[in-house]
Amino acid sequence: MKRMYIKPSLGSKGSQSAKRVALALTEKLGYKVWRSTKDNPKKRALLYGQGVDKLTQYQWFANNNIPALEFTTDKKVVLQWLDENHVVFGRTLLNSSCGKGILIYENGGTTDWETTSAPVYTKYKKKKREFRVHIFEDKVVRVVEKKLRKDWNGSRDSKIRNLANGFVFCACAPESEPPGLRELALSAACVVASSFKGVDIGYNEKLNELFVIEVNSAPGIEGSNVDAYVNTILA
Repeated sequence: MKRMYIKPSLGSKGSQSAKRVALALTEKLGYKVWRSTKDNPKKRALLYGQGVDKLTQYQWFANNNIPALEFTTDKKVVLQWLDENHVVFGRTLLNSSCGKGILIYENGGTTDWETTSAPVYTKYKKKKREFRVHIFEDKVVRVVEKKLRKDWNGSRDSKIRNLANGFVFCACAPESEPPGLRELALSAACVVASSFKGVDIGYNEKLNELFVIEVNSAPGIEGSNVDAYVNTILA
């Protein structure tokens, strides 16, 4: 078996998540698992952070018939969506996470769609539940669900489920997963080259409908998720 190394993208070479996995692999394998942005054909490269921007993701999902957020780059379509009383996200940053760079447009809202702009817009889709499916290459590592902290005293805004809005990742029992969740995640994960992938998926319980929100090519990996990834890598 070839020795391994983690090859982060230039943008993720300082990632603490990649460092944690490298240290855990070093302990398991008995040799130093380095992190390097350079190619090493003598070793097995575990890619981290090799992704594509959000617009490219949405286009790829549409071309491959993967249920995902509806998107547009045309502000006339945005106006039509608003006239139909939809909420629209203007995504000002094509390479971001944790809800950064999102403008929220809605009737009666404070963001003026005429004086602001974004390279891509998505139509907000209601969801009862939101999941992150951790994947290594073509294997599901773990499924977690975004849930509001029990001690959260801030405003309850479930449109953007991130730490700033009081949401945290919680373990999800396999029997509570909506059918087809893992299969959809594995299909969507192919949009990025990274070996490590975090696929965010919404679930509209009323319509019994799953849809992809985005694929993270440099997912946060900490706590028990480190061992879960290491065990999957070495399986």
